[in-house]
Amino acid sequence: MPRILLAEAHAATREIVQKRLVDSGFDVIVAADVATAPGIYATERPDAVVLAINSPGATDAARALRQVDPRLVLVALDHGHLEQPFGIEAIVTLKANAYVETPLGRELADRLSILIGQASAARARLTGVAALLARQPAASGDIKPGVVARLIHQIWRSVSDGVLVLDGAGRERRIYFQRGTPVAVESSDPAETLAGWFDATGRLDETARSAVQDAVAGGLSAGAALIAAGVVEPGEGLQAALRAHVRALLVSSVGAREGTWRFHGGDEFTAQLQPVKVLPLAPLLEGARAHLPVKHFADALKAVLDAVPTRTAECAKLITLVGLGFSDQRLLQTLDGRPTTKGYLEARKADLKEALSLLWFLSLIGALVFHETGPAAGDAPGAASARTRPPLPSDRAEAVRQAALRILPGTYFHALGVDIAADSDEVERAYREVAGRFHPDAFVDWEVGDLHDLLLSVQDKVAAAHRVLLSEEKRRQYLGFLLLKFELAGVRSPGIVLDAELELKRGERALRGRHNEAAIASLRQASALNPREPEYLAMLGFAELHAPGQPAGQRSAAALAAARRALELDPGHPRALVVVALAEELAGHLDAARQAGERAVKVHPASELARLVLARVSRGDAGANP
Repeated sequence: MPRILLAEAHAATREIVQKRLVDSGFDVIVAADVATAPGIYATERPDAVVLAINSPGATDAARALRQVDPRLVLVALDHGHLEQPFGIEAIVTLKANAYVETPLGRELADRLSILIGQASAARARLTGVAALLARQPAASGDIKPGVVARLIHQIWRSVSDGVLVLDGAGRERRIYFQRGTPVAVESSDPAETLAGWFDATGRLDETARSAVQDAVAGGLSAGAALIAAGVVEPGEGLQAALRAHVRALLVSSVGAREGTWRFHGGDEFTAQLQPVKVLPLAPLLEGARAHLPVKHFADALKAVLDAVPTRTAECAKLITLVGLGFSDQRLLQTLDGRPTTKGYLEARKADLKEALSLLWFLSLIGALVFHETGPAAGDAPGAASARTRPPLPSDRAEAVRQAALRILPGTYFHALGVDIAADSDEVERAYREVAGRFHPDAFVDWEVGDLHDLLLSVQDKVAAAHRVLLSEEKRRQYLGFLLLKFELAGVRSPGIVLDAELELKRGERALRGRHNEAAIASLRQASALNPREPEYLAMLGFAELHAPGQPAGQRSAAALAAARRALELDPGHPRALVVVALAEELAGHLDAARQAGERAVKVHPASELARLVLARVSRGDAGANP
């Protein structure tokens, strides 16, 4: 069903148009405030936009919509039925694909159907970057301070190919990634092209500027134009210029505070771009320091002021990808796992922003963790005389604190203790239980001290979780974002299918409840929806081992088939290796089972499951529960 965004400020007309479009088979999203249309379009990506040209701000909205997506289908709707048509001349500045004078007839629906069909056919002919960007994004969201830094780190961590598109401040930037590393940045702002950046940073005099402009107008690339104008040398000179340009745009992008983002996974762009190599994480710290206020870092660390910052085992390796300067190296060396965050910062008041931002950055990339020590029991000095209630016992206070600190950084599902397949009744019950357990009224007989703010933070988190997870549309949007993080973190293969993940979770639930037929059905559906994900096939193989009413040989063959398909996708998949061992044992092939178990342990020496299965098949405990 085609989706239409209707941007119309006049309530009566909006209702008329919405009803007629719905009756014509369209799914309609409404923007009563025309100014919100670009943001809604960037998030929802409908098939077309119907914009009422007499609505306040229509011209600005149309311009912003074109910046979000130059290829969007935009239909200008006039108000002929109100006897005040503006006329087709009024849409020239809107760059609309079509003009419809009145919503009362069939013309609007017919024009939309034709234009959407033409746009779909055009997308089918696209190649390269255009084809990549024409697909629905894998995930999208709003830009807030620090968000771009987290996105770049997640993409790097997952070794993903794709393009991160940032819309905001009247321009579109595209950051291209190969195996997680930024290799190119493009901008719709002429001042941010390679030649424009050279000019804006004072590297071109009048003669060089004119020569570069003439060369570009003659068809040369910006790099070739700079070489022809004698501004840079070919080879390493050009590469150094390209690296500096990419890094500068990355640094600026990290500082973005508003707008929207979307990520398109894929590598179709590789033949169209000249990739350059930059330190993948270096622009994150530089950009944050250059563009984000001190308050951003302070707020991010507020919850861990009484914790002890400690370097992780990955710290040394990660730091090589950052290129820390001498002062930062000196700050890093003083993180010896002894002072709390508060103590560390108080000792560095002279360079507070550098210390705050470094802690924020190291925590972001996983080079630093915070170990809770808990503040000293009791209230602040002098508070005892004003106390009318006894303090919450220290052991209970610490238990509440730890439970709250487990909820706050987690997902909405984690906050309520439900999984992604939970129905609305489960969400409602979980919300009431968690909200009641952390409500300040549950501690009315005690003085909770600094726990009060923590309890309110938990209330805010579970209320937001309740609001999002009870809405089917909001839940799917939120899941789409979470699954992108799964993909970027390498937990799932690229190209996650949301409905397949839901089927996987239903299958896992059914297995736990020993409803094996339902588990097999759900896992088969998950594998059909996304045949590229080895985890679905491995879980299906495990379920096939327990297929009710089937002889052992048939169960073994079905499990082996699924596990081997998983191993074709990921030769080291831990669950698939274990399933092979159990299936061979079920078939009576004990030598093959032991070999499979040994391989599972060799590939995953830290896996407790692999060691248990190897011990089992080595004993030949056929018939025992896997």
